[in-house]
Amino acid sequence: MKKLGQALGKTKGIAVLYEYLEKLDKAIDPNHQAESEDLTRRAVAYEPIERLPLTINCPAPDWPSFTYQEIFSDKAKMLLSELAPVWVGANVRDDRVFTVRANYGVGAIASMFGCRVHLTEDNTMPWVEHLDDAALDKVLESGDVNINSGLGEKVFETQRFYVEVLSQYEKLNRWVHIYLSDTQGPFDNAHLIMGHKIYTELYDNPERVHRLLDLVTDTYIRYTRAQKDLVGESGHYSYHSQMIVRGAVRICDDSGINLSRELYKEFCKPYNERIFSEFGGGWIHYCGGGQQILPEVLSTKGLTGINFGQPEFQDLEAVYEAAAPKSIAVLGWIGRERVPRSIKTGITIIDNAPDLQTAKSLMLQHRTR
Repeated sequence: MKKLGQALGKTKGIAVLYEYLEKLDKAIDPNHQAESEDLTRRAVAYEPIERLPLTINCPAPDWPSFTYQEIFSDKAKMLLSELAPVWVGANVRDDRVFTVRANYGVGAIASMFGCRVHLTEDNTMPWVEHLDDAALDKVLESGDVNINSGLGEKVFETQRFYVEVLSQYEKLNRWVHIYLSDTQGPFDNAHLIMGHKIYTELYDNPERVHRLLDLVTDTYIRYTRAQKDLVGESGHYSYHSQMIVRGAVRICDDSGINLSRELYKEFCKPYNERIFSEFGGGWIHYCGGGQQILPEVLSTKGLTGINFGQPEFQDLEAVYEAAAPKSIAVLGWIGRERVPRSIKTGITIIDNAPDLQTAKSLMLQHRTR
């Protein structure tokens, strides 16, 4: 416990952290977690499985909760907040993989370019203010982006804290995986840095956009490597959002869905492929519809999975029909009842429940259906 105390330092959440880490470590069933990780690993690799992996989210009873403002400024409270879904999983015994991350929002890479990141009063994730033209041109001319600047060092400090704290508990150290902070993707980050002007610059000044995308991609790669080295993640499988995923990195294309297929092909796809080439493959997330870019997404070299933030805008059968021949997994599909019975592997599912008891009942039904 001496090392744990040293890691916590002056962290305000120390008073409650000891108690809940002990409680969670006792609740974890290693045999169950080994089965869950194996099931998910086989599912995302399109291997035969006994059932589709299911995670059931619900409120975490008997676990502390904090405002985002609290966790942003207190590493212990952030870790406890990240561990709440782990506590749920340890009680529900669903198929989730236990994961936590340094959760500082979408603006980490943008902040390294000089974008201001600030909290609001409504308990939401941080907002990012884009650079003006003069500041952006200065960064582009220098080509120098320090991954320890902005939120970078805060992320690294929190990850070091997680590693040190979790290492003091046998089961937490083995079964709770630290995954990468939100790295977004090349075009998403460029949008945050340049602002909405990026959409007209695609036509008026495409070379400037490409210069920014090139620098953002380089920063993404360096920042990702540094995080992987710190948390000890390697290989072609990685952890993310209560899953184990075939593919080393995630790319977000929430801004890319606003582009035509041709613009996506020019301004998103090559940079995504460059990242996947560096890390041996990865997966893409986006919210919204994006039907016009889906063919380009699914033909991205190195793509191993796809995740939709709003699956209600997607035709799962059509997506699966296009993805399955390429062994591209559908990750974190929300809505168990919306998955056709004909789909037997290559997908992980998320459902929601109002409370722990309902979640347990849903999991029992899933196992026996």
